[in-house]
Amino acid sequence: MSQMPAGWSTDSSPSTGDKTFCNYRQPHKAQVQVSRTFQKGGGLTATVATVGLRQYASASDAAESFAAMEKALESCHKETYQGSVLKYSPMSVDKLGDRSLGVRIDSDGATALQQFTLDGPTLVNVGTGGLADAEADTATKLLRDQVDRYEAAARR
Repeated sequence: MSQMPAGWSTDSSPSTGDKTFCNYRQPHKAQVQVSRTFQKGGGLTATVATVGLRQYASASDAAESFAAMEKALESCHKETYQGSVLKYSPMSVDKLGDRSLGVRIDSDGATALQQFTLDGPTLVNVGTGGLADAEADTATKLLRDQVDRYEAAARR
C-alpha cells in the first residue's frame, strides 16, 4: 500500500481467478501467482488498479506462456464474458524486461488498460480501469515500478 500514489486504497472485491483472453490455453501453470487490487475515487469517477506477478518454473516456461497470450490476442478481438461483451485492442506500452505487450479492453462503457512484461521466469502485469478515466500514466508507472522491484529482489 505504501508504494501506491496518494489516494489509493486496497480493494477487497473477489478475484477474477484464472480467466484468460478468449479462454486461450496456458501452456504452463505459474508456480507462484500473486495479485493485489486497489481503488481510488467513487461513483462514475472510480478507478481500479491491479498489480500481479506470475512466476513460472523457468524462463522458457514463462516465455511460452507469454507467447500463447500474445498469439491469442492476435486473433481474438472480442468475446462475451459473464454477459458482457469485451473488446480487445492492441495498446502501446513501455519496452521493459524481455518483452512487453498492452491491451485495451472496452466493455459496457468502461475501459481497462492491461500491460504485461515478461522478465525472466516471471510475467508482471498491471492494469487500470474505470468509466471516466483508465489512467494510462498510472498503469505505466506501476508497471515500471513492479519490474524494477522484481529485478532488484531477483538480484539479492
